[in-house]
Amino acid sequence: MNPNFFAAKFSNKQKRLWEAFVFLLKVIVFSIPLYIILTFHSILYPLQDIVSQNVYYVLVLFGFDVVRNGFLLNIHGGNPFVFIVSEDCTGWKSMLFLTALMLAIPKVAWKKRAAGIVFGIPIVYLGNLLRILLIVNVQQAYGIEFAGVVHDYLWQAGLISLVLLTWVLWLTWAGKIKMKFLKDKKR
Repeated sequence: MNPNFFAAKFSNKQKRLWEAFVFLLKVIVFSIPLYIILTFHSILYPLQDIVSQNVYYVLVLFGFDVVRNGFLLNIHGGNPFVFIVSEDCTGWKSMLFLTALMLAIPKVAWKKRAAGIVFGIPIVYLGNLLRILLIVNVQQAYGIEFAGVVHDYLWQAGLISLVLLTWVLWLTWAGKIKMKFLKDKKR
């Protein structure tokens, strides 16, 4: 390899392409915990327990007749419904991906990264809890088939959108992007 390769002059387009490549490479590296967790999924049991407790308490608060047995929630009344809060119901992949996105962005102070993660993860966690609660409500109102569609398609896109929106807002706050509509309102 030519020792002057990195000293070579790149065009602006080549620099942006290189930066995009490095960003994607960092996202892949920061996503390695995904594969570790998928291999040792028992790591997620404490998070599953917390999510199932939170869902249980909110359902009880809203007047549902529900019994919790570990990760299993059994809703009595209207449309009886039993579901398990599985590893994938915890939102851990969304939280991990948001973290990877924030860590992969170049030239951001570590304090801003930490603040983004500290505020971003609870946003994704609460969004995931809302997802579960709304799916339960859809099941009670429209049945299991419609709830399955909402679960499998709408809320998958919803969580992805929440992660990306949180990331874009963080990018704006961190000064990495400028939003024209925000700039226009300040005038």
